[in-house]
Amino acid sequence: MNIIIRKAQNKDFDAICKLIQNELGYPNLNIKEALKRLEFFQNNENHETFIAENNDEIIGFIGIMKDVAYNCDGYYAQIIALAVLKKAQGQGIGTKLVKQAETWSLENRINNIVVNSGLHRLNTHKFYEKNGYEKKSYSFSKGL
Repeated sequence: MNIIIRKAQNKDFDAICKLIQNELGYPNLNIKEALKRLEFFQNNENHETFIAENNDEIIGFIGIMKDVAYNCDGYYAQIIALAVLKKAQGQGIGTKLVKQAETWSLENRINNIVVNSGLHRLNTHKFYEKNGYEKKSYSFSKGL
């Protein structure tokens, strides 16, 4: 594999939506609304999206945002999405994407990065722990 990690471009948005639908488990994703969000992220300096590409095929992406919190100094980063095509999983692509997000964070003077992961995603939890992330809390959600 000849993996290239680069910033996402508008031409990549359809492939990112397919990854969200198929790999992250949101088959009913409203594509029109998702494209609006991707465009928002693209034009917001506090968000970045990177893609993993192999021979012109997008095989993964990661989305990250910069924000402030009440409980820590400076900025923190949050991985808001990470997906790799099933056929390409287990080949280090997710790790390369996470490393790129960490590099982006450091370039933006961020020294703390967090990620939420669904309770049922046990393999994902192992992936993050293997990459140096520590399980520290539970995340709670309520639809309004």
